[in-house]
Amino acid sequence: MSRVLLIRHGETHGYYDDVGLTALGEEQVRAKGKELAATLPPGTRVVMPHAPTARGTATAELLREVLLAELRPEDDVTVGELVPDARFDSLQFLFDGEARESSGVARHRRALDGDPPDWARAFDRFDTDFGAGSKLGGPIDRWMVATDLHFEPPQVIAYRAWAGIRAQPADTIALASSHSALLRAFASAATGHDVGEPHNLEHVDVELAGGRATVTFRGERADVAVPTELPPWLDPSYLDAGERAAHRW
Repeated sequence: MSRVLLIRHGETHGYYDDVGLTALGEEQVRAKGKELAATLPPGTRVVMPHAPTARGTATAELLREVLLAELRPEDDVTVGELVPDARFDSLQFLFDGEARESSGVARHRRALDGDPPDWARAFDRFDTDFGAGSKLGGPIDRWMVATDLHFEPPQVIAYRAWAGIRAQPADTIALASSHSALLRAFASAATGHDVGEPHNLEHVDVELAGGRATVTFRGERADVAVPTELPPWLDPSYLDAGERAAHRW
């Protein structure tokens, strides 16, 4: 059996760009690291894939640092190196014909003056920092149900998360520093309803045994088949690029 914890990053300075963690965000990571160190069973091999964003990377780096400081030799727990994996990346946005990490797009949106192009209007409908339409509710809430030509759909991000989960080594616990949209889409796909927005450092627990998995979030458990087939409208190469360098600005 293998286990993957999809962990949301710590509090960030904002989503106007791909930026790092606040002081509170760092404290959240330290607390999570101590919590995990106290619960890892003896003999555990920990692997640490992470989203290649600044906030995902900072979360993974500090989490690993805390684990190494907290664990004792007699705990018999090994902690692997950090592995950037774009399958756990943040919500993607179609910009200049390529999939771009969405907070990086925000910086380009902020630089525009005058009548915005179509992609910027799409961004405004989503992002609470821009546009009158975005003031009507939470952006992730709308993304879960809205049809959009620029944002990566929730169903696709759920398949992307499964691709990252399947790629983890057998008989390990993977601590995957990731993002709220990925956690929410993945858990909602497993449970069949919108599970709500994950808090910073909250995690979705995935236990794999053969071709089945148990997905647990906030006490709700779902037994699901691990998807191995993709719908024909989804290009497999999009999910195979786990170790690609994510587009940075």
